[in-house]
Amino acid sequence: MPEFDVVVIGAGPAGERAAIQAARAGRRTTLVERFTEVGGTGVNWGAIPSKTLRESALFVHGVTLAKLDAIRCEVDGEITIGDFMHRERMVVQRELELIHRALEKYGVELLRGHGRFVDPHTVVVERPDGETLQLHGGVIVIATGSSPNHPADVDFDAETVFDSASILRLPRMPRSMIVLGAGVIGIEYASIFAALGIAVTLIDTRDCLLPYVDREIVGILQGELGRLGITILGGVSHRRIERLPGEPPRVRCLLSDGHECEADVLLYCVGRDGNTFDIGLELAGLAPNARGLLEVDAQYRTAVPHIYAAGDVIGYPALASTSMEQGRQAIRNAFGLRGPRGQTDTLPFAIYSIPEVSYIGDTEETLAARGEPYVVGRGRYELNPRGQILGATDGLLKLLFRAESLQLVGVHIVGHGASELVHIGQAFLDCRADALRIAETLYNYPTLSDLYRHAALEALQASERR
Repeated sequence: MPEFDVVVIGAGPAGERAAIQAARAGRRTTLVERFTEVGGTGVNWGAIPSKTLRESALFVHGVTLAKLDAIRCEVDGEITIGDFMHRERMVVQRELELIHRALEKYGVELLRGHGRFVDPHTVVVERPDGETLQLHGGVIVIATGSSPNHPADVDFDAETVFDSASILRLPRMPRSMIVLGAGVIGIEYASIFAALGIAVTLIDTRDCLLPYVDREIVGILQGELGRLGITILGGVSHRRIERLPGEPPRVRCLLSDGHECEADVLLYCVGRDGNTFDIGLELAGLAPNARGLLEVDAQYRTAVPHIYAAGDVIGYPALASTSMEQGRQAIRNAFGLRGPRGQTDTLPFAIYSIPEVSYIGDTEETLAARGEPYVVGRGRYELNPRGQILGATDGLLKLLFRAESLQLVGVHIVGHGASELVHIGQAFLDCRADALRIAETLYNYPTLSDLYRHAALEALQASERR
């Protein structure tokens, strides 16, 4: 039985970074991956593919529907599904090459196959050729990720009904689409396909869109989604999903309020489950919750001291960025290695819709719930020269400050480049900057970054009026 200092199950963002961290520290490490390729959901079916598709959709939207003044471009013929997916495949392949290069550089042994526990220190790997291999690990990291929820009453036929992974293998470009589930994934894909001119109906089981996001920001986003042609139905769920005969077939969704929708395809994206139900956790002395997620402590250690877990499999926030850092920290904690130990709780979030939304820190709603007085400063894209140049005039950068000290406590952005702009706010938050410090900071001109200065100046003026 091969002896390893570290056995990592799952080669997504968390597992890959955990394995590299261990190998760099001189520990003999093996990384077990059951799928054909490494990279997990983030590279193969999630963050990288969807964001690449978004850029393709933005380009098409820019030259067909959102033309700049006096500049006219046309797309030659109809866009096929092959056209749309081409760049996504190129970017994913390049990312996979970089991951393999990093694993090879640091000497991580990659084993392909389905890994499962047979006891707390032993993992059996069932390889594609039928061979089985037993591995003994001093430390074991579970980084098996998550998968789209598949309720029993939904037939995911990959022809009319898709999940967030199979949607990347659309057989044809649809003319209409139902997106069932208005979380981050649903909103991103709804806006991507709507930007291509596809009629999209977005169904939200909740009464309000993205309830955890600042309400003013959501209001602007919702208006922009409407301008893309997206119909949003809130407070309803599906009662039945039916495949309609025809060539090609279509799909009908009957809703809880009695209404029904028909479209060429339906994308179901309501929730995800941890990939833990077939890895022998009971033989390791562990049990996941009903959603397949594992509970860990602040060191990412499970109930079994030498077994750690990181990434989507431990639940919120389930972001590629946090998963990577959780994987690294799990190894640092396991071996007492030096390095960053900060918790991944105050972190930036991004929704790669059209337009983007990004935020970090408190919202007006959380401050009001705590009864904490605050001051708001806003920077509007329509008043920013770079916003005018880009033709992106509907965005907003919103800063929240404590009323007395004017210390920054929240950053909320909707508009072009929001996922990049938020990191300036993150840096200000980390150094506990106040409105005066932000207003005195000089920014290149013209830039969207200058929105921070305008928002801080507005907050200072509001504070004086108080």
